Amino acid sequence: MKRLFLISLFLICFFSRMVSAQQRHEKLIIESNYLLYLPEGYQQDSLKKFPLVLFLHGSGERGNDLEKVKINGLPKLVEAGRKFPFILVSPQAHAGEGWESKDLMRLMRSLQKKYRIDEDRLYLTGLSMGGFGSWDMAIKYPGLFAAVIPVCGGGDSSKVWLMRNTPTWAFHGAKDDAVPLKASQEMVEALRHHNPAVKFTVYPDAGHDSWTAAYNTDSLYTWMLSQKKFKYSQITVAKEDLERYQGYYVNSLKNDTIKVDAGSGVLIGTMGNHRLEIKPYQEHKFFIKENEPVDIVFSGKKRKQQFVVNNERQDVYKLIKK
Repeated sequence: MKRLFLISLFLICFFSRMVSAQQRHEKLIIESNYLLYLPEGYQQDSLKKFPLVLFLHGSGERGNDLEKVKINGLPKLVEAGRKFPFILVSPQAHAGEGWESKDLMRLMRSLQKKYRIDEDRLYLTGLSMGGFGSWDMAIKYPGLFAAVIPVCGGGDSSKVWLMRNTPTWAFHGAKDDAVPLKASQEMVEALRHHNPAVKFTVYPDAGHDSWTAAYNTDSLYTWMLSQKKFKYSQITVAKEDLERYQGYYVNSLKNDTIKVDAGSGVLIGTMGNHRLEIKPYQEHKFFIKENEPVDIVFSGKKRKQQFVVNNERQDVYKLIKK
């Protein structure tokens, strides 16, 4: 089975085609060991769905002994008797390996089938190596998590704009000599340009153990559990206001031309034989599907008008004629 994913302003869809060849059926099994904590009431109420928190440990807890995962963070608190109102899943990375987002995604899909999980309240957190893993997975799967809490982590700040709609609270110790404070600062500063509400807590006297204070912050759980998966919501915009965006736009490679027209409360984008409604969620910002992490942002005036399609990358389309 080959799968093509064609992403443009007008073709946000999945399709597949069968490939004929002499092939045989095989099976790949990815082993993922994890600690599971089920909240009170899970076994008693067979209909209720619960939030899920995916916790990623640090490098010192890797291996094949799940007891090591209880050394730090949320599993440590559970082992000490703390009760949480969410399902907690704490996988263990193999010895010598880091967190692979694609493997964690396979685990997530399995968990969603196996347990009664509230799909709108999936949360991700991790410390040190797990902090890096949290940033990475949130970037690679934007729109999956309702909130992300990276503790003394870091990552690729050039791609953090993909988390523009993901509530994020980062933690770090100012005296951390294993993962410098700058690693979190760069991520937060880059994200703040796209998500001004990002939260960042720095513990002035903490070294490479800021997770101790972070996971003992009661307000963290209150904040986290109040977040739900982001969905775009259409607003009402008068047709005459939409008409300012009408025209023909071409991308930077000059191989895609898009015609934009004003419809009834929406913009209509046309490329070839394909037409798509583009719905406003702010005066100059638009979306295609409420639960797809894709949006279109217009800027500029008159002949210098353009829009950016924010998807897996950012594509700029400039006005060429009205």
